[in-house]
Order: sequence, then structure tokens, then C-alpha cells
Amino acid sequence: MCIRVRSLTVPEEQESEEELSKAEQAFALHSLKMHLNIPGASAPSSKIRPKQLWLAAMAFVSITTLLILLLSPFGAGTLSKSQVVTKKGSKTMVKLPDGSSVWVNSDSRLQYADNFKGRLREVWLDGEAFFDVKKDPDHPFVIHTNKINIKVLGTAFNVKSYHEDQTIETALIRGRIEVSFNDRPSENIILHPNEKLTVSKDQPSSGHRETAQENAPKIKVDQLLYRNGQNLLTETAWIDNKIAFFNSPMSVIAVMLERRFDISIEFKNQDIMKYRYTGIFEEESVGDILKIMQTSKPFNYKLNGKKITITN
Repeated sequence: MCIRVRSLTVPEEQESEEELSKAEQAFALHSLKMHLNIPGASAPSSKIRPKQLWLAAMAFVSITTLLILLLSPFGAGTLSKSQVVTKKGSKTMVKLPDGSSVWVNSDSRLQYADNFKGRLREVWLDGEAFFDVKKDPDHPFVIHTNKINIKVLGTAFNVKSYHEDQTIETALIRGRIEVSFNDRPSENIILHPNEKLTVSKDQPSSGHRETAQENAPKIKVDQLLYRNGQNLLTETAWIDNKIAFFNSPMSVIAVMLERRFDISIEFKNQDIMKYRYTGIFEEESVGDILKIMQTSKPFNYKLNGKKITITN
């Protein structure tokens, strides 16, 4: 690698451009060797004038900066990450460099390296995604969220980790995964097929509608329950364009509807946030869904553009 800095002609000395350039490069090379503690880095014998010193220093800075970018352990990854961002009301599927498939739900962000070189295959998730990971025991697949890390070899599972939600959920369909915690690195939980892990975040209850169920444990493992003829999971229904919830509070359902239909829902009556509903929907509009829910436990609402206000 050679970086050449073109010099300026010095009128009083009338040195040739070629001679000045050689002096600059010699000084820069010497400085670089001294900085890296390379043996044999003796001082150059030629005289170095102030103008040459300044230009050579600039060359040294350029070389050093480039080396830092090339040799930094995270520099290459920083420059070669891809990002998938989905808006509310949309979702997408992406193929990762190793052949794994990821379905990214609405209002989510997935980041991954353009190539999985190294010991680990790492991705970063804010939101919800379903992973079908290609098996590669020599290169474990790791998903990073703001609270937990999930390590797998080859499996299929769903991760729900929106930064504004009070809980993080991981539902394992097949295979096995290991979940570790950012705030407790010495602890981990192994999930087996048809198990669901729910982690409550360390945030006080605020009365906001995204607040988790009262007195919810910090860490809980449950069995997944299939619905509708044993072929539907509420946790993964979104992949098939369905909205499914089972005995869920209205506060949680409202968030699902917001992300699915790109709307906002405001509660004027806080008691309605605690109403619980069960339902499976596919082609229905948000208005159709609310009307059906009204037949179970009544409430009133107003629709104004993309804003729904639930009154009483």
C-alpha cells in the first residue's frame, strides 16, 4: 500500500518535486515504523525541512487512519452491515448470507453483517422476527436484543423485542436455543420445542397501555398452545397475515392493531384497557375487528383518519 502526497514547490530551495516527495515518504515511513515499534527504525539520513515535515506528517496521519480502519476488530463489520427496516402495516422476508430465512414483522429493525465471517453469525433485532436458521454447529447463530441474547445452532423460533414494550418474548418451534441476559451474564435458560420465554423489563408500571400484566414475573417459561385445529400459534400467526390473541388485555391488542394497520389508538377510559378478548382475524379491517370485539365486551370508539379514540 502506498499513499503519495504531492508536494508544493519551495521557491527558495528550488528542489525538484521528485526529491521532495521522496523525503516526505521517507519521513512518513520512519514515523510509522517508530509508532508500530518495528525493528530497524533508524532516523532517515536526509535533511527534513519545515515544509517537508508538515507534509510528511499529513501523509503519516493518512496512513495511520487507513490502517486503523483496516485493522480495527469492529471496523470492517461497521462498514459492511446491512439493515432491514419495516414500517407499520408492512412486513418482509430476507435471506441472510448463510442461507437462513428471517421474516421481519411491522415496525421492526434487523441488522446483520453482509457476510458471516468469523466464529459467530450475529444479528441485531429491535422489533419482531421469525427465524429459520440454517444449521451450522461450527458457527453458532446469535441474536442480540436490548435485554437478551439468543444463541442457536439450527432451529426455528419467534422473537418479539420492541424497545417500547414491557416484555420480551421468545417462542421456540423446533430445535433448541440458549437465552442469556445482558444484565446477568452468568445466567442462561435453555428452551426446548414448544416452549415460550417471557422476560419482563426492569421498568416500573406507568399505567400506560403497553404495560405488562400486573405482577408479571421477570422471567417465565410456558408451553406454547396451538389453536384452531392444532395448527395455529398466536405468537407466529402474523407470518400468515393473521391477527390472533387469546385472553389478551385490550392494552396489548391495541398495540397489535397499531402495528398491523399503521394507526394510533387512544383510551379515554382506562378500565377498557383491562378488558380481555380472544380472536383470530385475517381479512377483516380494523373497524371490523373492533365491531366484533364490541359484541363480547361493549365499548365505544371514534375513527378519525388514522386515529382511533376508545371512549367508554
